[in-house]
Amino acid sequence: MSSKHDAADPRAAIAAADEALSAALDARATAVRELLEYRRLHADTYVPMTDDASIIRQARERAQSFPAAEVEAVFREILGATASLEAERRVAHCGGGFAELAARRHFGHAATLVCFSDVEAVIEQVVSGRAAFGVLPLETSSDGAVTATLNGLATSEVSICAERTLAAEYHLLSQTGNAADVEKVYGPAPALAAAERYLLTNFPRATLLDVPSLHVAAELALTDHGAAALGVDLDECAGLRTLAESVQDERDRQTRFAIVGRELPSRTGRDRTVIALAVGDRPGALHAILAPFADRAINLTRLESRPARRSGIRYRFFVEMDGHLTDRSIVTALDRVRDLCPVVKVLGSYPRPD
Repeated sequence: MSSKHDAADPRAAIAAADEALSAALDARATAVRELLEYRRLHADTYVPMTDDASIIRQARERAQSFPAAEVEAVFREILGATASLEAERRVAHCGGGFAELAARRHFGHAATLVCFSDVEAVIEQVVSGRAAFGVLPLETSSDGAVTATLNGLATSEVSICAERTLAAEYHLLSQTGNAADVEKVYGPAPALAAAERYLLTNFPRATLLDVPSLHVAAELALTDHGAAALGVDLDECAGLRTLAESVQDERDRQTRFAIVGRELPSRTGRDRTVIALAVGDRPGALHAILAPFADRAINLTRLESRPARRSGIRYRFFVEMDGHLTDRSIVTALDRVRDLCPVVKVLGSYPRPD
């Protein structure tokens, strides 16, 4: 009869898997360094890395026992860490809060995140090369597309290379985790407004204090026994305990963020393309420019207009569609549209999020 010592020890299998994982991480880092050296020796030939979206999709398809929902988070950290071997990955984002959370989830903790006050500043950082990427609010489920972002993309040389959608959730945190201790609540004005009904109902005697950012709110709550802070990322609030999750008054709100850079990703077969069109002010003009897409069975998923700040053009139309800029159907459709429109600009062509 076999003793328990003769049976395979599951801990040994775990240790072997950990060893293999460590070896795989080292192998990837080595391969990235070899690619960088190849680029240095063959400077006239640019060899791109496989795009992150394809890597993550393939990893998700291969995973069987590992929790599928966590595959992307793990690979984002690995990809971000090995990307930092090439150079510091500096990412500009707009306003902090959810934009910072979107940047962290997309690029991992190896990236250096820098906050700017408005869309124009983020785009300027990317255009100038001072940031490798930018993260901009593209659309909210409550108010629709963000005009400043659309106009900024339409008038600059940056392109959407990915997108990220987050649930717009605020959490209440404090040093003690005891609701009875809360005498004041810190948060930026938009966060306090989003959770105002909850706070007035559950903490009627607490003073609501407007501060410049969620970071400032967390720092104040860390040093004040009687304070709580509104936050958006439980993992980033070290030292604070959770009083309540999802305290915003409106449920199921989401914000879609555009990840912008200076290059367009390669075709994956599951892509999205966004364009801006300046349409002439004449009857049937919009119908005429949409017909080439319908004729080629291209699925348009979004169409909206914004006033165009340009003489002779009243409105600029923004169109989202399924497919990549290099797909033959989109190439021929855009060729026809360019014959009909004074301005056609591609704002992005990138892997469609799952």
